[in-house]
Amino acid sequence: MKLAVILLVAGVLVFGNAALVKADEMSEMKEQIKALQETINAQQKTIGTLNSKIQAIETKQEAQAQEIKKVPELAQTVGELKNKPSALLEGLTVGGHLKLYMFDRSDGERNGVNQHNNLSGGINHFFLYLTKELGDWLKIDVQTDTSISASATPSLGSDITRATSSTTSTTIYQAFMTAFLPQGFEARVGVLNPIFSEEYAKETWWHELYHQNTGLANLQSWHDSGIELYKNFDFDKWSLPVYLYYLNGNTADRYVDNNENKTVMLHIAPEFFQTKLRLLGSLGYGKWDDKGSHPLLRSVTGFDWKYQKFNLTGEYIYNKWDQLVTTGTITADGKREGYYLRAMYNFTPKWRGLVKYSHAELYKTGLAFMKSDNYDTTILAVDYFLTPNSTIIGQYQFVDADRSDGSESLDFGRFTLGWRTTF
Repeated sequence: MKLAVILLVAGVLVFGNAALVKADEMSEMKEQIKALQETINAQQKTIGTLNSKIQAIETKQEAQAQEIKKVPELAQTVGELKNKPSALLEGLTVGGHLKLYMFDRSDGERNGVNQHNNLSGGINHFFLYLTKELGDWLKIDVQTDTSISASATPSLGSDITRATSSTTSTTIYQAFMTAFLPQGFEARVGVLNPIFSEEYAKETWWHELYHQNTGLANLQSWHDSGIELYKNFDFDKWSLPVYLYYLNGNTADRYVDNNENKTVMLHIAPEFFQTKLRLLGSLGYGKWDDKGSHPLLRSVTGFDWKYQKFNLTGEYIYNKWDQLVTTGTITADGKREGYYLRAMYNFTPKWRGLVKYSHAELYKTGLAFMKSDNYDTTILAVDYFLTPNSTIIGQYQFVDADRSDGSESLDFGRFTLGWRTTF
């Protein structure tokens, strides 16, 4: 029995110690495994960081490779841009008109007193033309006029003189949009010169004369803002250009209007092919005053006939403004009326001569009752064409003018050697 107890105690001690030894080993192994796991996690984290850096470097290298590929394409694009105008300049046309004189002198009498100005040269106008094609059916035109004046053009109420210094100003001469519509219609919208007198509006006299007949431009001119609708009707033996206008009608300022009553104007110019005869006609009606109660009426009747080297043109012009203020509260109707006749002959393609006579009666306000300034002007001119658009003009005009009440008279001759160039 004692032996059995001793053996049992010995077995317990042996196997218990063995179990304790195994438990210690397992604990140590667990610690080692834990440390190894932490090391593995740290290495995996390091590997992940390295992979991210490698991916970033690869992405950057790929982007750089793409940029390198673009270098030849970029060089090609730069080359194309060097040889191709920018979008802003594409379809843009730049031109102009320069009016200068080498010699100009006037000599005559004002109210019976001899007067003259000194022989001089200079520049009168520089027009700048910009045209931009915006598409197949739309374009824009902007024209500016830089004018230089030395008050050298004699007129009733002023001495025959020339200022010792000039004044310069720049204005918008014309600025409009042109739309090419179906069925051959065209529309212009903006600041423009309506086709009232073709000679003035189409500027056909610019390469015929250096100075227009004194007083005549006051009859012919019409600057305004509004809408023009144009169409040419073609027939077998004749054609009919038609211009219809809806305009501000303000005589004081071409850019704004002073009432809600607009002015309408119609211009027609039928042309007969066999006889080379054109008939000219314009009629405009509207209201000129702030309240829109006083009418204005403007009209032109004329003709233009060509036969071989000869050309004969004439117009009668009538303008009337009802109830203009003469002075204070005094009002009266104001009229501008007159006519001209011009005969021109082309001696050669380079040389041309013409004679032009005009009579103009222009209302005069600022007095106790309405008066008129009357001008009778005769011009002789010779044109020499350096190119089709550059003309040397030698011109002599004689003017006989007086005021209707006899308070002013003016008689003078003016010689000018001028040069007009359109480009």
